Parts: sequence; C-alpha cells; structure tokens
Amino acid sequence: MIKNINYTDENVLQQEQDTIFHKSWFFVGLSDKLQNKNDYITYRCGSVSLFVQNFGEELKCFSNICLHRFNNIHTGNEGNGHLICSYHNWVYDDSGSPMVRSACLKEELASCSRPKLEQYEVAICGKFIFVKVNKEDLTSLDKHLGSFYDKLIELSSFFDDIINNETLVLDHKANWKLLVENVLECYHCSSVHKETLVPIGIGGKKPENHYCESGHDKVDYPIRTTALQTEREAKLSFLTKTQYSHKSLQHWYIFPNLFISSTAGNLFYIGKLSPERSDYTKLYAEFVKPKYTELTKKEGMLLNAYAQASLDSSTRVIFEDRAILEDIQKNLSIIPEQKQIFGEEEFRIESFHKNINNIINYK
Repeated sequence: MIKNINYTDENVLQQEQDTIFHKSWFFVGLSDKLQNKNDYITYRCGSVSLFVQNFGEELKCFSNICLHRFNNIHTGNEGNGHLICSYHNWVYDDSGSPMVRSACLKEELASCSRPKLEQYEVAICGKFIFVKVNKEDLTSLDKHLGSFYDKLIELSSFFDDIINNETLVLDHKANWKLLVENVLECYHCSSVHKETLVPIGIGGKKPENHYCESGHDKVDYPIRTTALQTEREAKLSFLTKTQYSHKSLQHWYIFPNLFISSTAGNLFYIGKLSPERSDYTKLYAEFVKPKYTELTKKEGMLLNAYAQASLDSSTRVIFEDRAILEDIQKNLSIIPEQKQIFGEEEFRIESFHKNINNIINYK
C-alpha cells in the first residue's frame, strides 16, 4: 500500500493525470445524452478540457478551449449548442476550424499557431462513451477494456431512461483514490449507511462473483432478506419484472474513472470522477431505470415514483460517503508517512493499488 503523502501531494496527482488519465481511454458519458444534433458533454481532468458532441453524422471530441483568448467554448457540463465562444463569438465548424467571418478575424488567425481545435479519439461501447487524448497510444477501446468490452455492451442493453434530468455534480474535498477505494468495498456499509443501505439488506455478507482484469473490476454484494425488503416486494411486485434480475448490489469499476452499480436490477447508478487537485475531486452521478417486461399502466406509475425515491436514497448514500472521505483527507496530511490498513474484505482495493503501482512510482 502507498503512503498517505501520495494522497496529498500535487506533484503525485500531476503524475497520475499524465500517466493514467491522459495515457489511455477514460469514460466521459452516456450516449443517451447525445441523441440530438449539437448535444454535447464536457469533461475536464488535469491539462485536458474537452467536449464530445453529436454533429449529426457522428460523435466528435475536441478541446473545449477557444484558440483566441482561451475561454471555454461550452460552459456547461452538458447541453445543446453550436461551437461558439461566449467571449468574442468565435465560431467553429464541425472540423474544429474557426469560421472566418471578417478581415479582422482572418488577420488574427494568420498570427495563430494553432489552426484549429485539438481533436481527440472517441469510441462507444454499448451506451458508454470513452475518449483517448494520447495520440501516441494506439490501444483500441476493446483492447483497453478486454473482456469487459462485451460485458459493458450487454449491461447497457438493459438501460432504459436516465432518471435525473441533469447530471448530479458533487464536489469532494478528497483525493480521487479515496473515492475509488470507498466504492471498492462494502465493509463500511453496515456502519456508514445504517439508515439507507442496511434496511434494504445491503452490507454484512461477503462479496461473491469477483472478477477483475487489467484494472477493471466487478463484484456482487449479496442482499439479505429484511422486513423492509419483504414489505416492499409485496407492495411493488413489478420489481420482479426487471430484465436484469440479480439478488445483490452489483458493482463495477472501469479503470480509471467509471463506477457502475445495480441494486437488484432495479436501479443503475453511473458515476464518473474527475481529479482536479490532490484534495479535490468532482463526482458526476446519473441514475438509470432498467428495462422491465410488460408493465401495466399502474405499475408504470408506481415505477416512476419508486425511481424518484431510489434516486433520493442513492444520492443520500453518496453524501454519507463524502463526509467520511473528506475527514480522512484532512487526517492524511497530518500523518503523511503512514499507510492505510486494508483487511480481508478490502481485497478489491489491493487489486486497485497493485494496478496503479505498476504505472506510478509512488514515494
């Protein structure tokens, strides 16, 4: 395990951004967000600020920094719009080139050493959109994901509508590795999530069906039968009609920045992290309804109410975790030479550290 200083040192984070996030493929969003022409998603990590946009015929990815005075071209996390910088109204076409609309602009472009926006490689796996900014790395997305490539295609085939209209963005005053470590174990669930996960039977049972490859990881946390679970299933019998049925909290980690979880096949959580400072990480969260078989009109109405309640509960879980992680981050700087202790139930964290230790030479 690595020393605590590697969670607090900005030089370490810079190295991680360069050799992990900027080295190969990372997740940027779901394709459902890019259904219409000019729909876009932005993403920022370290020295990379980009957007993926639907240009009608295909998805393209460009730098989100205007060539003129370096303002953002798209200012939101997602939306719909043409490539127009809001500072001086520089307009770009679908090749990333500025559109010359005046003699003055033509002169300005003549003195610009960057003829057009930097373009990056974009690829889709099922409903998951990935980007690679390192042009020297020729690794294809399917090779990067390995056997998880087909697994993600199959998994996303069970996705229905995204529940939350806008992606939930949560600032964490904590290192990105702490966020990863937190989701890679359910050892903490029975203590941190006593009022959210425990009542529905999550926590307390050993994980099953663990599978990992090239830093990517998947596991099932079995769900116990509780009084609340029994009551809920009796009232909401349609939950058994999910097309992705399993009696577990299923969790996936796709290296380096994608989290996926499924709660008994009745709710999907899609999380994306962006490390901005050694002690500051942004988490983007979306919640997706699964596909169900032959729901009645009444069941459809109940499902919508259940989905909203599940969104609220899942958001609360993220807040509960955030409070713990931010306290841990504060303490790591006090004892920089010490290391965290990981036990038997935290074996996924050990796999995570083994993978990044093969990439980074930590202090």
